[in-house]
Amino acid sequence: MLELTYSIMPGVAAMANIHPMLVHFPIAFLNGFLLMEVIGFISKRDEFRAAARWMLYLGTLGALVAVVAGLRAEATLSHNEAIHEVLTKHEGLGITVLVLSIILSVWRTFRERRFKAPERVLFMIVAAVMLGVMAFGADMGGLMVYKHGAGVKAVPMAEEHDHAGGGDHHGAALEATPGKPQITTESTKTSAEGGSGVDGDSNSHHHQEGAATTDQNVDGAHEHGLHEH
Repeated sequence: MLELTYSIMPGVAAMANIHPMLVHFPIAFLNGFLLMEVIGFISKRDEFRAAARWMLYLGTLGALVAVVAGLRAEATLSHNEAIHEVLTKHEGLGITVLVLSIILSVWRTFRERRFKAPERVLFMIVAAVMLGVMAFGADMGGLMVYKHGAGVKAVPMAEEHDHAGGGDHHGAALEATPGKPQITTESTKTSAEGGSGVDGDSNSHHHQEGAATTDQNVDGAHEHGLHEH
């Protein structure tokens, strides 16, 4: 079953661990939880509060799974001193998010029916702090991957691909296709206009000789016409 999954999803097979896949769930659910909580507080509608409750529970479960996967990945991830320093911060922030989400879940479960406005505001402030911690933790994770290359197999680029300008910058040579007009580049234009070295001088010399011969033929035809007249 695992081999079938890897054949269908080669990107997953190339990953050093599945922790980067799992972190998206608590990020999505916990952000959605606070959004629904704020909307429910402003509108005083129970359906938004119910949605916030379930998003909080799912986000807490997702944070637990992500932390467990992250701790397992740490044990197998090859890293240097620079990565270790960032990894330690990332781990601490992730565990903090998990602890805060558990506190909020328990708080919500036992106090929701007795929430007064001041307590609900304090609840949302703690939730906002949790999201701030999660944002810094995600930033540390991105720093490990995109700056230090943790868990990434670095592949050197054979050539640079540039999408700016909408042109093709792959560096491939243009070839003439039979039956189609050939695209003239600056190099071919220069070669056609002047050439280089001896070939250019020879082409210019032949051109001058051909022009002189043409002039002589025209003069001769003109004189021949005068004699006949």
